[in-house]
Amino acid sequence: MESKPLVTVILTAFNQSLFIVETLNSLQSQGYPNLEVFIIDNGSKDKTKQIILDWLETNKPSFKFSTFFRDETMPYCQSFNEIFLKSKGKYLIDLSGDDVILPGHISDSIEKLQQSIGAACCFSDVLMEFPNGKKRTFYKRTADGHLNQKVKIGDIYSSIVERNPVSSVSLVFDSSIFTKAGGYDESLSYEDFDIMVRLARDYQFVYSNHIGIKKRIHSKSFSAGQYLPKKSEMLPSTLKVCQKIKKMNRRPKEDKALLRRILFETKHALLSANFEIARGFISLGRELGAKGLKFSMYNSWANMKMDISGLYLLFKKINPR
Repeated sequence: MESKPLVTVILTAFNQSLFIVETLNSLQSQGYPNLEVFIIDNGSKDKTKQIILDWLETNKPSFKFSTFFRDETMPYCQSFNEIFLKSKGKYLIDLSGDDVILPGHISDSIEKLQQSIGAACCFSDVLMEFPNGKKRTFYKRTADGHLNQKVKIGDIYSSIVERNPVSSVSLVFDSSIFTKAGGYDESLSYEDFDIMVRLARDYQFVYSNHIGIKKRIHSKSFSAGQYLPKKSEMLPSTLKVCQKIKKMNRRPKEDKALLRRILFETKHALLSANFEIARGFISLGRELGAKGLKFSMYNSWANMKMDISGLYLLFKKINPR
């Protein structure tokens, strides 16, 4: 077993001039001796490209790196897959230009993967930083930092279908399994929900009990637009993933997990006045035998197109969690 196998980091930045230096510094301070880093500026309109160039010139990073500066923004999944084909790492990290990779994350995750032959990926805890300055970890921890909840590992397909038990920013993939899965689905506007369910369908997930990433929760991040009122770019992709899940499911309990996900997404599509997508979720729910008062109410709401997205947006600003 190779003690320090090559790890590929694909770092994608877009209009992240305020954050990209800390992200690059965090890679430099990892201390992992066998990294290849692909740095992509995906058509930023701010100073991100120049800041990256200045940082590379000043810091002379110890890791191997390649840079890609796009004149126009490329769809994320397509951009990532294109660069991944150039990579050689045994393991793979997808890093955003506004997130910070915390000390020891790579070494701890690789060690866990090397102990778990056949696992598709390793995940860890994440420190979430909110605009109001508050911070909390993805998993519950005691005041002195000890994990204070059970984290499910192994076969977590149904759990991922139903809710979000894994913070995707912490994932470290086995590159060969990522390749077998076909990489990211380029027909989607975002990647993480889809790749996690596809990998979890056939492979195990393992957990390393460390805080691996600091994730900034802010209004300009792509994920902040998940339930953007009336024009969400992400909800149509979520619907498509749910339609794919219906075909992947093998057991009644998995259909029940998908129904719970559909009800959740329908609610938020309605609250954000994305009525066409809401009707798509409702139609999929019917195919799965959905019934009951809540489902009937959602159907009526979609038909009436009652728009309360202004109140919903205000609530999300007050309570970004």
